[in-house]
Amino acid sequence: MKKTGIFNSEISSIVASMGHTDKIAVVDMGFPISNNVKKIDLVVDKGIPSLEEVVKSILKELSIEKIIIAKESSEEFISMMKKINKNIEIVSHEELKKIANNSKAVVRTGEVKPYFNAIFVSGVIF
Repeated sequence: MKKTGIFNSEISSIVASMGHTDKIAVVDMGFPISNNVKKIDLVVDKGIPSLEEVVKSILKELSIEKIIIAKESSEEFISMMKKINKNIEIVSHEELKKIANNSKAVVRTGEVKPYFNAIFVSGVIF
């Protein structure tokens, strides 16, 4: 059995396979996910797990170059993302949906706050 890191086998596999500039989206309960992208649905109930909890786990293993969020995002969410990485790209929610659905995977959380959606662009460790 694995001792540390991400225990969800699908997320662990995606993170391990990511190269520089590959993307993984972590989204709220209501985010529309295309049938053409790998969907990892973690929702147990409203708010469970939160987007913040999932992101914290992923960031233990993934180097981030930048984060893409929607301009409709709240100040609370923007502030949360800036604590992770100062390099933030802001796009329309429509554009965010397109980018997310062209990512390696979209991870659906139980998050219920509107526009709590982020795309993490993989960096390099050297």
